[in-house]
Amino acid sequence: MKRKVASRKLKRKCLSCGCNFKKGDVYYIDRKVFAYLDGVFADEYTYCAKCKYKLEEHFRRFERFKPHCHHPIINTVWTPISGEEWRYEPDHDECLICGAWL
Repeated sequence: MKRKVASRKLKRKCLSCGCNFKKGDVYYIDRKVFAYLDGVFADEYTYCAKCKYKLEEHFRRFERFKPHCHHPIINTVWTPISGEEWRYEPDHDECLICGAWL
C-alpha cells in the first residue's frame, strides 16, 4: 500500500468506513493490476489510516490462527476423470476457512 497525504479535500472515500479525506489527512492506496483474457484491468482501493491498521491486524491474526484451525467446514473438490467427458471423481477435501487440504 502506498501512503499519501491529501493536499486538498478529496472526493474519494475510505472503502471500509466511508469517511472523507480533508487536507492534511493520511490515506493509503492499494492498486491491483491484472491481465484477464484480452485486456489489462486495474482497481484502486483507498483506506484511511484506522481501517488500514484494522486490515493488517486482521491478516496477522488470521495467519496466527491457521495452524490451530480445526477445519469445521469442509468442501470436497471434484476433478474430471481423464478420458471421460462428463464424469467427475472426488479429488480431495479442503477447509473453507484456512484453505488446507485434508
